[in-house]
Amino acid sequence: MEWTRTDAARRRIVVVALIIGPLLAALSAAIGLGTDGGGMREQFASMGAHAQTILVQDVLETAGFLLVLAALAGATQALRLRGGTLGTIGAILAILGTAGFSISNATGLAVVALAQQPNQDAAFQTAMALTDDSVLATAGTMGFVLELLAQAGMLLVMIGLVRARLVSAWVLTLPVLGIAVNAIGGMMAATLVADLLLLAAGIWIAVRIARCSRQQWLGNAGAQPSQKASPRLARSAR
Repeated sequence: MEWTRTDAARRRIVVVALIIGPLLAALSAAIGLGTDGGGMREQFASMGAHAQTILVQDVLETAGFLLVLAALAGATQALRLRGGTLGTIGAILAILGTAGFSISNATGLAVVALAQQPNQDAAFQTAMALTDDSVLATAGTMGFVLELLAQAGMLLVMIGLVRARLVSAWVLTLPVLGIAVNAIGGMMAATLVADLLLLAAGIWIAVRIARCSRQQWLGNAGAQPSQKASPRLARSAR
């Protein structure tokens, strides 16, 4: 089955995004090394001293994860006969999760703007007051929940790809391990490890999709003939 121009373009976009997305996220974490750590006041001072670095870091992180989630949502094209339900649910959660990264980064950049003010004591007190604000606290909670949904959606799409026999099951261990390391570590170094594990998984999935046939991409590689062969034809084939 020959590739159409549209299907070939869609597959190339998914393949490239599965590699570029995690790469941008890992680059973001690498740039952010050394900007965290210490108590809340030390972190606040560090934000003011590294404001431009944090801005670049947030832009790269947001762009990276948007590409990852969009690529995985696009990969559900291949999930029609097997893994389709999981992939569809995962794609919806991934799309919802993109708002989580936007909310988190917007809130973080507001704190960075305060950290650059000349009167550090007043700025820090304002930042602490913002964290206690009920509206902003609710927005922060929503952002965190949406990020969790994005991670769940990412895993569901990958499970769908495993069920569709496009990738091996061991690939799932990479993002799961990364999520665990990031949750336990909580530092930028742990985030970098998680992003590198996601990059390894993204590269492997991208390679498998790049090598798949158009029939596999259309999700009907395992399709069975709708009619059985007649007894006469079956006997003649012996």
